[in-house]
Amino acid sequence: MLRRFLYCLLLVMAVWLVASRQVQAQDPIKSVKVGVNYSRYRGPCPAHLRFTGNIYVDRVPMTYNYQWERSDGAKGKKHVVHVSNSGERHLTIHEEWSLGTPGRTREVWQSLRVRSGNTDVTSEPARVVVECK
Repeated sequence: MLRRFLYCLLLVMAVWLVASRQVQAQDPIKSVKVGVNYSRYRGPCPAHLRFTGNIYVDRVPMTYNYQWERSDGAKGKKHVVHVSNSGERHLTIHEEWSLGTPGRTREVWQSLRVRSGNTDVTSEPARVVVECK
């Protein structure tokens, strides 16, 4: 009886492991990365920051959307992307942000959120310290 129970338990675990690996392999969004033109800005303000996002996807065809998110709580417009061939698996996008008050220093960031179906990926934030003169 114990042997049969252990056998069934092993079988259930094996099926679950295979199924979870298949779900992971099917994630359509391979990676999302963000960079910024400064790590620290010191100078006159407003500072002009340029964030660059790179989105890599694994499936063709597919549809996904992306949205910029900022440290001040603002969110950019949602953009929808339709990928129809393998040449469109990588997308580079830019987001501009001008900010700063003379005599004030603050750290700000932006990240990129990408969604497709049940997959939701947010990049690590690209951070910059802005020191206005």
